[in-house]
Amino acid sequence: MTSACVPYAGPHWIDELPPFDWDDLRDAHRRCRSVLDRLAGDRGLLSRLVAEIEHDPVRLATSEIHPLINRLILYQDDARHFQVRLHMSPGSRELVPHDHKYSFTAYVLAGAYVHVWRRRTGTAEGEFTSQDIRPGIVSVERPGTCYTFGSPLIHQTIMLPGTVTLFMRGPRTKQRSHAAMDMLPQADDWPLPSELGKPKHANGQRPVTIEEYRGMCAQLVRQGLIDAVPREREPR
Repeated sequence: MTSACVPYAGPHWIDELPPFDWDDLRDAHRRCRSVLDRLAGDRGLLSRLVAEIEHDPVRLATSEIHPLINRLILYQDDARHFQVRLHMSPGSRELVPHDHKYSFTAYVLAGAYVHVWRRRTGTAEGEFTSQDIRPGIVSVERPGTCYTFGSPLIHQTIMLPGTVTLFMRGPRTKQRSHAAMDMLPQADDWPLPSELGKPKHANGQRPVTIEEYRGMCAQLVRQGLIDAVPREREPR
């Protein structure tokens, strides 16, 4: 699925990418790194993909605000088994070790974060507690860093405010993600879903509003990551 938006219509090189095989993570990493490295250096296309979201109801509806990470959906093609997002951190600390429903590759555009990779000592997948995992690798992810994370793995991230990453994910391999059950916050500790009364998603996430989307665009412009988004004059 790609957008046919005005005034940003037209094909680009992402449209020509062949399908991805996420069963071979080494190959997936090599290919995703190539794509994200190229996109990071293609300011015109990155600016265009961000700008298109305002004119694309599907991508706008699936872009989200979350207590831990905000995300814009830049591109999605289910037939070729990948989605490209742009993640923006409000300065989150994912103190609860967790896995993901899919494998993904991340590329840091701005900011930095401490990344704690965990290893399981119990079952290979599924539910776990803090007693079932041990510390693995601790790394600091900086601009230009790129890594691939398999869906069975567990990690935590502690991000600086203003951290921005490109994120390329594969299809879901399980129904839901898991987190250390004995470390989860109480439901009442999560931020309110929205002052606008929109429905609450899991763990406080919700669709981005048009005002929030525009605010995210303005932040990306201030950080020098995209060009200013041209916008038609709104009717009085």
